Amino acid sequence: MANLLTDQQTETTALLPVLFNPKSIAVIGASRDETSISFGMLKNLLLGNFKGRLYPVNPKADSILGLKVYGSVLDIEEEVELALIAVPREVVPEILEECGEKGIRAAIIITAGFKEIGEKGKELEEKIIGIAKSHGITFLGPNCLGIINAAPDVQMNATFARRKAERGNVSFLSQSGAVGVYGLEYAAENGIGFSKFVSLGNKAMLNENHMLKLLARDEATKVILAYLENLEEPRAFIDTASEITRGKKAKPILAIKSGRSESGKRAVASHTGALSQRDDVLNFLFRQGGVIRVSSIEELFSQALCLSEQPIPSGSRMVIVSNAGGPAIIAADEAERLGAEIPELSDELKEKLMEKLPETVSTHNPVDLVGDAGVGRYEHALQTIIQSGEADVLLVICTPQMMTNMEEIAETVARLADTAQEKGITLATSFASFEEVVMEKMERILRAKKVPNYPFVENAVQACTTAIRFTRLSRRPKGELSTFSVDKKTVEEELGKAKDSFLKGPESYRILESYGFETACHRFVKDKEEALVAGRQIGYPLAASVVSPDIIHKSETGGVALDIDDDEELAKAYDRILKQVADKKPDAEIEGVFLQEMITEGAELIFGVQYSEHMGHLLMFGLGGKYVEILKDVSFRLAPITREDAKEMIREVKAYEMITGFRDIPAADQEALENCLLRLSQLVTDFPEIREIDLNPVFARKDGAVVVDARILL
Repeated sequence: MANLLTDQQTETTALLPVLFNPKSIAVIGASRDETSISFGMLKNLLLGNFKGRLYPVNPKADSILGLKVYGSVLDIEEEVELALIAVPREVVPEILEECGEKGIRAAIIITAGFKEIGEKGKELEEKIIGIAKSHGITFLGPNCLGIINAAPDVQMNATFARRKAERGNVSFLSQSGAVGVYGLEYAAENGIGFSKFVSLGNKAMLNENHMLKLLARDEATKVILAYLENLEEPRAFIDTASEITRGKKAKPILAIKSGRSESGKRAVASHTGALSQRDDVLNFLFRQGGVIRVSSIEELFSQALCLSEQPIPSGSRMVIVSNAGGPAIIAADEAERLGAEIPELSDELKEKLMEKLPETVSTHNPVDLVGDAGVGRYEHALQTIIQSGEADVLLVICTPQMMTNMEEIAETVARLADTAQEKGITLATSFASFEEVVMEKMERILRAKKVPNYPFVENAVQACTTAIRFTRLSRRPKGELSTFSVDKKTVEEELGKAKDSFLKGPESYRILESYGFETACHRFVKDKEEALVAGRQIGYPLAASVVSPDIIHKSETGGVALDIDDDEELAKAYDRILKQVADKKPDAEIEGVFLQEMITEGAELIFGVQYSEHMGHLLMFGLGGKYVEILKDVSFRLAPITREDAKEMIREVKAYEMITGFRDIPAADQEALENCLLRLSQLVTDFPEIREIDLNPVFARKDGAVVVDARILL
């Protein structure tokens, strides 16, 4: 599903290379005050050995840091490609006008005080967007930390961060400047190098989707990290991320997503709407795009360390080698919980291991070399396992004992690192010493061979299993959009006739049937006599429910009767429904009663759609029935979806075991369930005015899926 760009977006994207690789930069607002942001930025550019030309701009200074200062960008005789703007916010519009007059096409607006402070700031931000567009300028920010391009032919540190970013293969997008600083600080202390760093700020013109497109093509970027507080265009984000994280040239994307969208705060009426408020909906959307969601800055960078420095594993088999049983068991438990395999080693491998190991050693996986293990045991065990072809990931644990020379063992691991890499094995260590001098030596030894080390085994396992997870994500089939032959005309007529935003049972059923959904045999009746005739035509047992534009949850008003076995029960149920509804909701307009065949066979499922202006149509699937909001066993995707998406949605719910057959519940027709999701996706894509659909329950049978209750909101 290609993300189609408007002419304006295409032009904006085309200017990204200028933003990251300018031949000349004007630092507008440059100051001699060493505590100022602009001084820090100019100093970083100079100390970072920026390869282009620098032009400080300040009408009140002659020179700063040995550079000639200009009163205005219009005074610079040479061409300027990029403007760094750090001036009071009231002056920003004037500065942008001058940049446009000078012919500058790209800018980074560091200045804060725009939409993040309220309505007045929002108006000013809209003003500068208008000015930028009128001059063909694209800008990053405002309210941002700046950008870094560590490429040797650029070496641009256009930020006011304190720490220098070393060159590497990690790129980091951060919506928060402060989180960006956290990341740069942590990376500097842990030997993580950057290809690109981008502080997105308010994302007035350029957002994460523009940057992802750039990083997708950046050969220097192996791993993409992101801190995001909102997604500007979720559908575009998912499509772009999905392209990046899939295939032979796939790059992992790890993201922290904080905050909640406005759609999550909005009061909603249906099960689908209530469930879509959950924050973990984002987990499913990230999964749809192949993005791995993490919860902390430390987790973001510690996992990036393994992904950036080690081969991506070809499979999910993890072998653990340790000199202590407890940490190895903790590691094995955590690895299996997170999706790695801890396979039993082959007899042949065990025999080779025991050729040079004492009988006290355990050659099961984890391999326990026991507490007195020295360099010889580690070297033999690791070399044998690396050559065996039985490990995709190798985790080496070493805890300090009186007889343990951890430095020598680290050197042994480092010597074997090249061989492991040649075999495509992901190698990570957990050397658990917290003695500063010892740790510094081991870190230096291991880092020289790009072997990530984690003091706690849980962190090591998380990093390794993230690499395994990415392997699976990169191999997932792309999938294609499926479309069915449908009766769009009938749906158009029903929507055209709708007097209210809530479509009642009869109308909802006609719409669903027009899109190929199987529904329970039903009749709409306006009086008791009609009900008795219809009851005999449908056949008992029956279910009956009130039809009213004022009642969404019918059971809460006594508007439902189940297991009606004959004419006499139907007559009583009809009267009882009308009375109970009148008592509980006397102002409700009652149009009649909806009769259906009583279906009980199969698993009760829920299918739903919830729309928000920000995200679009969100599809839901899961365990249905009256306990749906308590059990909350559901999965989500943004429409439109592929068949692969539909398959994943079905497999992700805990009820999947029931769907595949459980005790007296026969295995469901999974293709029929996939088709229901795909038809639902097609329906709301064809008719975006549909705001909500709630199908609960849908009975999953061995030969299809039958909708028993439905509500549609416009």
